[in-house]
Amino acid sequence: MDLIPEDEYYDQELKVTFQPELYLQRRIWILNMLRKESVTHVLDVGCGEGQLLVPLSQPAPWLAPPPVSILPPPTLIPPPGTPKKDPEQSSSGMRNADEIPNLYISHLHGLDISKHDLEFAARETVPPQLTPEEGAYQSFLHMPQQRWEELEIKLWEGGLEVVNEEFVNIECIVSTEVIEHLPPEVFPAFVPTLLGVYHPRLLLITTPSYTYNARFTAPNAPKSARRGYLDPTGRTERIFRHDDHKFEWTIQEFRTWCEDTAKDWGYEVEMSGVGRSVESDPWNREEELGEASLVACFRKTDLQQDGERESRGRETIRNLSLPDKKHKLHVKHTHLPNPSARKPKSFAEIASAVAQKMDEFRDAFIRLEEIWFWPEVSVACGGWIEFLVRAVEESDELDLIKEEDSRSMWRIQRIGAVTNPAPWPEEGESSLDYIPPEWEPEEEETEESIAADGDVSWNNSDLDTEDEGNHDWSNAFIQLKGNNTGWGWESSDDAEESGLREHSPMTKKHSTAFSGADPNAGWDGDASEVTS
Repeated sequence: MDLIPEDEYYDQELKVTFQPELYLQRRIWILNMLRKESVTHVLDVGCGEGQLLVPLSQPAPWLAPPPVSILPPPTLIPPPGTPKKDPEQSSSGMRNADEIPNLYISHLHGLDISKHDLEFAARETVPPQLTPEEGAYQSFLHMPQQRWEELEIKLWEGGLEVVNEEFVNIECIVSTEVIEHLPPEVFPAFVPTLLGVYHPRLLLITTPSYTYNARFTAPNAPKSARRGYLDPTGRTERIFRHDDHKFEWTIQEFRTWCEDTAKDWGYEVEMSGVGRSVESDPWNREEELGEASLVACFRKTDLQQDGERESRGRETIRNLSLPDKKHKLHVKHTHLPNPSARKPKSFAEIASAVAQKMDEFRDAFIRLEEIWFWPEVSVACGGWIEFLVRAVEESDELDLIKEEDSRSMWRIQRIGAVTNPAPWPEEGESSLDYIPPEWEPEEEETEESIAADGDVSWNNSDLDTEDEGNHDWSNAFIQLKGNNTGWGWESSDDAEESGLREHSPMTKKHSTAFSGADPNAGWDGDASEVTS
């Protein structure tokens, strides 16, 4: 790459974009960790409008593999006259494992201070209507979506500094872009409550990286080139990404806090980051500045210390003398499973359903996982795709083709079926020959939606405040006025490290993670701009 003179970008913003968008990268990291750890019980501290709750409430396409008592290994010695199949290619082999592990969430809690945001989350996580004819769930796209296991969702209104007995010993707690919004009187309750009183097996945290702020301006750029919010606590001269941030940690500050916290409460911690600019930095600072968001996974190391952790946490909370307004249960949803779940039919009946469906559509070949989503097939299997595999393997009318290692590419062949000819016109004909002469093209009516990328609403906090497009910076600070009490983490000398994007005019205020703070402050997936 050609060297770029420093003065070319010295007093202007740099183009910084993320792909996927930064909020999606954080969400992907969380979902991947939950899959990796096979988590089933989750508390989202700062759930906001349900940006994480919605994907976690979606049913897995099939059940986890059945135990041997329900689906024994295939018989290694076939009956006389039948061809012997390779046991490694059977339904019990390792080759049929899911490429991406499914999540089987059974209990989901969301906590937020904002009743308004909880009402939105409640609407987005309400159980869908059942289709009476097939017992299938209907998604928002009106496609049948089977659920095979019950899911209980509880949304709570309240602050994280208040102990909720239902959260004690929960498996996993998620805190996404929350900790940087906590005021000084509530911050000391964060760890004692979450790792002490609740002592989960896992705690997942994300927070903005102050170190990465420098990526948005040239080295030694003047203050006039930066856009953001001067530390509202008045303890430093740092420029933050959002007006409600009480601090933003550097990489080293985050590492120190994580390591000290893990050691103090009997956890081990893995730290990393997500979010690097698509554009190369003209000054090659990628390794130095790291990622835009810092992430950490705390994993409990000693189960025998739970009682000690809980007692110590409760004592710490009492000594803080914080307001003790108990959490209010905003709503409880119960997503019921299909009545046929775990009630598979015989292999012969399953194979017959498959053959009938293939005959209906005159398919000689079909992917295994494609036909699964026909309710007649998946319901017959009781939600276990392994029963479909075994039924096809043992059928005289079907054959399972495993040309690829991935089960997603396995195909079912209808033995004796004739492949349909391609439905294309003969040579010399054109598709225009089939258009009625009276037909006139019309423009398709469309409805714009800012949530087109998959977010749950137009005013989604992640989407509104994390637009990854270009930004126009002004040549002035935004200095917040009002309450200037608080705290910071480093000296004013570090203020020169940061660089900020312009705060989007669409940014809306969001709920906070604490009951004693401004209810307009954001913490539900971060109301900070693109980079938070």
